[in-house]
Amino acid sequence: MNRPEDHERFAELLRVHHTQLFGYLYAMVQNISDAEDLYQETAIVLWRKFGEFREGTSFFAWARATGRYAALNFLRVRKVRRRFSVELQADLSEAFDELDSSLLQARLEALDECKKSLKEADAQLLNTCYGDARSFREIAEQLGRSVKSVYDALGRIRAALMKCIESKVAEKERDS
Repeated sequence: MNRPEDHERFAELLRVHHTQLFGYLYAMVQNISDAEDLYQETAIVLWRKFGEFREGTSFFAWARATGRYAALNFLRVRKVRRRFSVELQADLSEAFDELDSSLLQARLEALDECKKSLKEADAQLLNTCYGDARSFREIAEQLGRSVKSVYDALGRIRAALMKCIESKVAEKERDS
């Protein structure tokens, strides 16, 4: 990749697909910090191998495959317990292919807004459960709660976030 237009094309494709790729990596490792590290590693590999990318094919599919290998290697090396089965990860991978990046971006922006409206205790529980590499059982023990109460609370929080996201996205579409 020696031509300036290749550099510009790569930067533009990575920018356009940043949210999708980061979301995919986060879904794989379930930790924001690890996902950020994996995103950087994946971007470097993609940069080095951009000459292998074929124009007219899906950049995101190519980037996602590269990221998937990086994430699986990360999980293997760290011996991190996965919260999602391999089958569910494959389903997530296929679903990411079908997502419209502008809709995904709108939903992620809405999620950020909606998370700010959560009660502090709910926000902390969400961050603890999805930001730590610990199991829900360990988290429940730390909080002095049953695993069922943690799952129930997360279900309530996710339902509230989904309702908020759908409302904000619909509102944005009406305003457009």
